[in-house]
Amino acid sequence: MALDAVIPASGNWTGRVEDEALLRGLGRYGDDVKPAGAAAAFFVRSPYAHAAILSVDAEAARAMPGVLAVLTAAELAAAGLGTVSGAAIPQLSRDGKPIAKLFRPALAGERVRHLGEPVALVVAETVAQAQDAAEAVAVEYDPLPTVTEAEAAVAPDAPQLWPEAPGNVALDWVGPPDPEGRNIAAVDAAFARADKVARISLPNRRLVVASLEPRVATASFDPATGHYTLRAPSQGASGLKGQVQATMGLQPDQLRVISEDVGGAFGMKSGGYPEYPALLVAARQLNRPVHWVSTRSEAFVTDNQGRGSDWSAELAMDAEGRFLALRVEGLANLGAYLTGVATFVPTGLVMLCLPSVYDIPLIALSVRCVMTNTVPTGPYRGAGRPEINFLLERLVEEAARVAGLDSAELRRRNLITPDQMPYKTAVGTTYDSGDFPRIFEAALRHADHAGFPARKAEAAARGKLRGLGVACFLENSNVMPEEPARITFPGDGTVQVSVNPVSSGQGHVTVFGALAAERLGVPREAVRLVSGDTARDVPGAGAVASRSAMTTGGAIANTADEVLRKARRVAGLLLQAGEEQVEYSDGQFSAGGGGGLTLLEVAARAAELQRQGVLPESLDTTGKVFAPTAFPNGCHVAEVEIDPDTGDTAITSYVAVDDCGRVLNATIVEGQIMGGVAQGIGQALTENTVYDAESGQLLSGSFMDYALPRADLIPGISSRHIEVPCTTNPLGVKGTGEAGTTAAPPAIIGAVTNALPPAAAALVTMPATPQKIWQALQDAAAG
Repeated sequence: MALDAVIPASGNWTGRVEDEALLRGLGRYGDDVKPAGAAAAFFVRSPYAHAAILSVDAEAARAMPGVLAVLTAAELAAAGLGTVSGAAIPQLSRDGKPIAKLFRPALAGERVRHLGEPVALVVAETVAQAQDAAEAVAVEYDPLPTVTEAEAAVAPDAPQLWPEAPGNVALDWVGPPDPEGRNIAAVDAAFARADKVARISLPNRRLVVASLEPRVATASFDPATGHYTLRAPSQGASGLKGQVQATMGLQPDQLRVISEDVGGAFGMKSGGYPEYPALLVAARQLNRPVHWVSTRSEAFVTDNQGRGSDWSAELAMDAEGRFLALRVEGLANLGAYLTGVATFVPTGLVMLCLPSVYDIPLIALSVRCVMTNTVPTGPYRGAGRPEINFLLERLVEEAARVAGLDSAELRRRNLITPDQMPYKTAVGTTYDSGDFPRIFEAALRHADHAGFPARKAEAAARGKLRGLGVACFLENSNVMPEEPARITFPGDGTVQVSVNPVSSGQGHVTVFGALAAERLGVPREAVRLVSGDTARDVPGAGAVASRSAMTTGGAIANTADEVLRKARRVAGLLLQAGEEQVEYSDGQFSAGGGGGLTLLEVAARAAELQRQGVLPESLDTTGKVFAPTAFPNGCHVAEVEIDPDTGDTAITSYVAVDDCGRVLNATIVEGQIMGGVAQGIGQALTENTVYDAESGQLLSGSFMDYALPRADLIPGISSRHIEVPCTTNPLGVKGTGEAGTTAAPPAIIGAVTNALPPAAAALVTMPATPQKIWQALQDAAAG
């Protein structure tokens, strides 16, 4: 794609294979497919954020009409379940100790540690009967002291939630690894000789994921084989299988997981939850399928939440404003239990984004991961990348103020240039490609940065406050580099491509189907992409971390190349020609100008020859890719207009210039950018998860109190792409799924604070609601 080429949806609409079925109501989401005779499940949940469980009496519930079973921790004890979740990535604290091991039960038996934690499972003929019986389960609690904020949790007098996590700290992490303290000493020396130092502290508020489709699960058990089946939306069926299998102590062939259409995931559906093993145990006990659908109210207090951390940063500069060193300290609120990558998000994933697009030779990072009486956190679209990019961009703005420079000029002086590629960072990573100055200048040009003063003056004449925010960003994508794919030929005139990542709106069928067809030289309609069934599909790491295009796409490309290599050999046999004489063009194998054979014809003959023992294998092939971490980057520019009388903010312009490497499908990329920006706007302006500090109750537990962004808040988004292909994977892609959520918050908040008088701007944090902005203006005016 040429520099600055605009990708309007109307002009480059390539269509999505998935859309027709979904628009016609033919999708297969979690609640669309229920086995015949499935019973209904409902969970009894704790009304307390922290309490000892003194007793659970379910006898009255068991006697109610339609009730088939009531399971408590006592009933699950016989099943020998292990912990539901824990740290999946080994990490060490600064003293060399590993992450705390905290047991998370499927049903709480001795203590509840967050509001909404499941205590009992009721199974009945209907949902209404199960819910009525759940209300009859008598649980006696002894409330305990509660702590909901990370800063309060590490205070000396804070209630201790886990003996395994002294001081409520599960991990006290330092990066990059510095066992001898040399890096910290070098950073300290750089600050000592610095001419100027910029400092900021700011929170990154916790968010509710609020996927369009809540979590759903159907559990089944086959007594004849002893095998379980769990049908649940996920981001990778094999990943979910691995977690549930570990909890239940099952062999790999004892559990099948099926994930079909998924109505939004954003990282929240990448792991296991307490409900799943409990439902499977119930299905075995009853010898009957058990179906559960989360209510929206349950989702607010059970789905993993995102973000939720407090940060401080210092940036050392020389006399010309060149960056010398960066120090970052973080305090991450992980909630009541450890989920798979909860500690890795605010540590490793944050570090891998540094130094963003800036040439910062020295970096020291320290983060404490803290347990509280809140819903556990996990990855949410961006997962560490939005947190650190927001912090760094706000720090750069403060650095410009301290240095007395225009913030655009300060960025120019410190951007990593193309002639520095490959660039070895201070945290040990290597940027293989990128043209950060080109992207930065393109963003300023298309946002008409030069014309902003005139627009600001015009707005002021109307009594409005106008501001412009610039946000450079860089992410790490794909921290799990290996991924397989399988290509098979069923013999019905189609090509089946099996992958692991499950799509939740990313258009996998469209992108990967077209990729396979192009690579194999077959018609697009001949390709059938399948995923989401652990009994059929290849295992892998799932649709997370903006990795699917580079890993799954790369695996498809490599596997297709191997299929063609094998097919050329078979075609030579069939055409009575040497392999080196066989050519493949326009979907036909030919030799010496004679008649040709299609790939599907060669595949059919190869399968037949294998059955006859002539060939050792058919064309069915499983391949894989090893694609190291890539670094998507870009620059977004937002412009806002604020009504000082109400604090209301209107986004008048939003320009996004991104480098996601090679663009495989313009329509899909455009949708990813727009959707991510919309979510980032929500974090910047409206969304806020609020817990009562004393009781631990969630005060923003419905859409009456938790404000998702509305359509009228989202502006027209001008999206442009500058392709700088990645050099470390077969397709040259970098990923684009999290660019919008990473770039939008600093761009929007930068614009808001730029619009306000400095005294008022200093008082504004995310979310910058009208009430906050209005109050900041009043407080600033009052002195």
